[in-house]
Order: sequence, then C-alpha cells, then structure tokens
Amino acid sequence: MFDIGPSEILLICAIALIVVGPERLPGAVKTAGMWIGRFRRSFYKIKSEIERELNADEIKRQLYNESVLAELDEAKTQLTDTARDTEESVKNLVSSKDLDPGFSAALKASQSADEALADELKEAADSAEEVAEQIAPPSDNSEQGSETEDNNTDPKE
Repeated sequence: MFDIGPSEILLICAIALIVVGPERLPGAVKTAGMWIGRFRRSFYKIKSEIERELNADEIKRQLYNESVLAELDEAKTQLTDTARDTEESVKNLVSSKDLDPGFSAALKASQSADEALADELKEAADSAEEVAEQIAPPSDNSEQGSETEDNNTDPKE
C-alpha cells in the first residue's frame, strides 16, 4: 500500500517519542493501533459487501440470461415442432389422391343444388304455363291484345 521502509518507520517512531513523550507513548501507540484496526476492518467490510453485491448482481444477471436462453430454446423447439408438423401435414395432403377433399365435396354439393334449383324453376315455369292456358286459352285475342297495346302508346314519341 504505502512504500515505507524500515528506516522511515524508525524516523516516525523517533518523532512520535519526541512529540508525545515517553509516558504517553505506549497509550498513543495502543490508540493508534486500535483506530488503524477499526479502519482496516470497516474498509474490508465495505469491500466484501461491495464484492458480494457485485457478485449478487452478476448472479442475477446470469440467472436472467439463463432464463431468457431457456425461453428462447423452448420457443425454438416449439417452432421446430410446429414446422415439422406443418411439413408432415402438407406432405400428407399433397400425396393424397384428392388434393382438397373438402373443396371437391363442396363443389359436388353446389352442383347438385344448382341442378335441383334448375329443375324446380323448370317445373314452376311449366306449371305457370298450364295455369295461364287454363285461364285464357290461346286464341286470336292475343293478336288483338297486342294491337290495343300499340294503340295505347303515346303519339308524342
């Protein structure tokens, strides 16, 4: 710490003997030793406490980093599993005879519904013609009706 040699310590002791005196010198040395010991103990206590805090912070940081790495590894495995499952399902779907069975089934259902609707419309049109024939049988009146419609048109046009 301090670069003090034996000759310098001897000089300090001689000056202390002259300043303090021979009667009070042993008490002064004892008091100085006590204060130096207290200073050293408090210094080492603070030093060890700071080191402990730094180590605690470092340990907390390491634990946090390890937890983050564990979460990343877990997310990576989940992503890998999901990608593998997706790849397998796509391979199964592509290798099947009917590439999209849901679409073809829906298309068949839609076509059969369209055919049924067309049949119903045709039947309704046929029944409407039958009712029209029952109400007014076909005759020359249909020609007269078209002539009256021509007469009812606006001459301004």
